[in-house]
Amino acid sequence: MKVIIKYLRFICPHFGIALIVLAMILGYFYNWRGKAVLLSTDKTNVFITKDKKIKIVPYSLALLKFNATYYESGEPKSFEANIEIEENNAVKTISLYVNHPCKMGFGQDLYLINYDKHTKNPEYCVVELVYDPFQSVFLAGIILVIAGLVLWVFTRE
Repeated sequence: MKVIIKYLRFICPHFGIALIVLAMILGYFYNWRGKAVLLSTDKTNVFITKDKKIKIVPYSLALLKFNATYYESGEPKSFEANIEIEENNAVKTISLYVNHPCKMGFGQDLYLINYDKHTKNPEYCVVELVYDPFQSVFLAGIILVIAGLVLWVFTRE
């Protein structure tokens, strides 16, 4: 048993680092970021990437309500979008805040990045979808590195 643990504490971090590097390389080629404008009057499932490619997702998003609070100087303090998500005839509502992404599915994170600043009652907001199918491989690599380090610390002779 000691021999197995000795090899595991060596193999786990190295295999974990290999998984992290592999996930980063594959993620570089297969991930994308797309922006969409959500209106209070329409649904969309189309995101536009930085290089002007169109990405269509299997769910639709619509802005239900937008709340913004401001400092006395007029600068935005916080903003929140209530968004309706429709997928496979099932509808759910989420609240999206700045720097608090919503998990949309496997390797997909939805961020609130901008809104209609020209009126007191914003009519639209801008969201960004970050798609990285190798997010879980990266996480598995980190877990293996940590497991190897824990084994090394607690099983040293």
